[in-house]
Amino acid sequence: MSSNQFTEIGTIQRTHGVNGEFQVIWNHDFYLEEQNLESVFIEFEGIPIPFFISSIRNKGEDKALIKFEDVDDVNIANEFVGMKLLLPSDQIELDDELLMSDLVGYTLISNHNQLIGKIIDYQEFQTNSVFTVIHQSGSELMIPAAEELIVEVEPEGKTIVMEIPDGLIDLYLE
Repeated sequence: MSSNQFTEIGTIQRTHGVNGEFQVIWNHDFYLEEQNLESVFIEFEGIPIPFFISSIRNKGEDKALIKFEDVDDVNIANEFVGMKLLLPSDQIELDDELLMSDLVGYTLISNHNQLIGKIIDYQEFQTNSVFTVIHQSGSELMIPAAEELIVEVEPEGKTIVMEIPDGLIDLYLE
């Protein structure tokens, strides 16, 4: 199986304790409760290697403590920190709901059918969220990422039509 047949489901955040246990943070579209995890893959030098899970404990919606078989030492476990957990794409059930962060890479078009540019980043702040967009002129724009401004999302063509507040783009281009 090649690595493009795998889906990233999470990242090993840190070790936990001294017996080789890890804290894992799950990707936003992976829900442990919906899976029957017996093993995961970790890529070493481009090759996905299976690791069998001896125990797993949920720590909220997006974290878990995982113990792999044959990893019984914190020194060995430290070598796994930062690595991505993978599952074969055909074995995973992902949430079909498109999230704002999934729109990075999409082309942004105004509701007046004007090409704005490509979304290169999504950031969440306490009071609001924004898309960073590279305008067709080369300028970097910050556009509010609010559901009420989205008119249409076309996943096949990777385009998004949004209602852009009047004068917002002009602020960046002057």
